[in-house]
Amino acid sequence: MFLLFLRTLLVYAAVIGGLRFTGKRQLGELSTSEFAVTILVSELASIPLQDTAVPLLGGIVPLVTLLAVEVLLSCLCRRSRRARRLLCGNPCVVIRDGTFDTNMLRMLRLAPEDILEGLRIAGVTRMEDVRYAIIETNGQLSVIPRAAQQPLTPDDLHMQPTEQGMPLVVVSEGKLVHYNIRQLYRTEDEIIQLCRERGADSLDSVFLLTLDDCGNAFLQLRGGGTS
Repeated sequence: MFLLFLRTLLVYAAVIGGLRFTGKRQLGELSTSEFAVTILVSELASIPLQDTAVPLLGGIVPLVTLLAVEVLLSCLCRRSRRARRLLCGNPCVVIRDGTFDTNMLRMLRLAPEDILEGLRIAGVTRMEDVRYAIIETNGQLSVIPRAAQQPLTPDDLHMQPTEQGMPLVVVSEGKLVHYNIRQLYRTEDEIIQLCRERGADSLDSVFLLTLDDCGNAFLQLRGGGTS
């Protein structure tokens, strides 16, 4: 029983380490080759767990080999447009100027209802408002509305809005997040002082504190108060 427990931990660590090495992707963003590798990884990882007679390396070596091939293919796709087109495909325009490209739908084996569902998810209810709709290489639908249907921006109104930074969590449930503090080129003492200025009695009383590189801060106390 202990041997099975140990094998499970080792295989789990190998799978997580390998997937981390291949890069960060969400499931809906996987290419065809990446999706195939994901399925095969789950199968290979289960072999040494289902049969303890199989050596542990008998499951880990094919797993590492498969992930290494995927990394090499990813590097090849970055260097060669032809390889990228072969392995990942090309984006396909399915709507032009509010009209379906029926040949493209037939080639992709998609029904008009599939595209209309994607338009609704994107917040578009009228086909005539669509300039282009594109099936990306990861299978997601990108929608480009006509110019008249696009939302106004501050540039359109000749406004000069204040730039906003990217907020980072510097205190979480009373604990300093040192990595983010270094990212903002701040010190621990500065963060603690900021908490006091925002009404916190101590660091433990802070539920969340975010700070961006423009100096904008948001603090929520454990009791629910914000500042």
